[in-house]
Amino acid sequence: MRISLLATGGTISTAQGAAGATPALDAAALAQAAQAAVERIVVSTRDVSRISSRNVTPAVMWTLALAVAEEIRSGADGVVVTHGTDTLEETAYALSLLVRTSVPVVVTGAMRVPGSPGEDGPANIAAAVAVASTPRFSAYGPVVVHQDEIHLARWATKVHSTRVAAFGSPPAGPVGMVVEGRTIPFFGPLPTECLPRVSAPDKRVELIWTSAGSDGLVVDALRDRVDGLVVAGLGGGHVPSPMADALLRASAQGVAVVLSSRCSSPGILRDTYGGAGGEMHLLASGLVSAGTLSPAKARLRLLFGLSAGLAPAELFAAEA
Repeated sequence: MRISLLATGGTISTAQGAAGATPALDAAALAQAAQAAVERIVVSTRDVSRISSRNVTPAVMWTLALAVAEEIRSGADGVVVTHGTDTLEETAYALSLLVRTSVPVVVTGAMRVPGSPGEDGPANIAAAVAVASTPRFSAYGPVVVHQDEIHLARWATKVHSTRVAAFGSPPAGPVGMVVEGRTIPFFGPLPTECLPRVSAPDKRVELIWTSAGSDGLVVDALRDRVDGLVVAGLGGGHVPSPMADALLRASAQGVAVVLSSRCSSPGILRDTYGGAGGEMHLLASGLVSAGTLSPAKARLRLLFGLSAGLAPAELFAAEA
């Protein structure tokens, strides 16, 4: 099999220097580090970027999606993307929106700098190659592989800032695991997340976090400067009354406003709580529910969807 390894930077590619760890290793070096575990598979390499994932933007995700699609068209049996862990979950979800793939696509990274005790990069790459070499995982869309666990892009999130076992899927858990280089699926794939049309990102969508006492200040400051807003609401999709008023002003002005939840296992209610700022009031007033999507992933869906000319209600129809 031929697996393409696309490198973007991140901890997995870093070298330690006097000023700290910075991305330095290219795709070929990363593949070589894991070669002993994947010696029966031909791994071709390609450098897409070499940056820390804190600097990854939707434009970088778009460029990566084009590169993944090109590798698939060129005959790759699977694609592995190495990435920094800070925004890995967002890039994986962006790929699920932008790439309608017929082969497995896997995103992986590392928590420990190469050369440090217990470095996890080579093992994660080897596990990612094992998943990318398993044709049945093409049906899952892009997945995240970390610490021998396989996570759907929709659910995967970084749950710890320093531990090696940094990723989880709080609502559902992993969809499979890797043991002795073999993939073991736990349950079947969900329907595709891929958008019906895709385009380079050219809209401005911001994410607003809700906390006790949030009012309309931030919303009113942004509404003339954005195409869309995603609100990380309280609980099942609630915001304080003053913030609700500001969101409705933005919506009336033509800003696409999507309601999500700041909970680690998010989910927007539909018809439980009334009153100003309750989910019934907000949804009846024209806001769109993100359903079980996290705020960060709802932002990407709205951003890429609006850029492709899709309406918010169409983008989140399955979540309503």
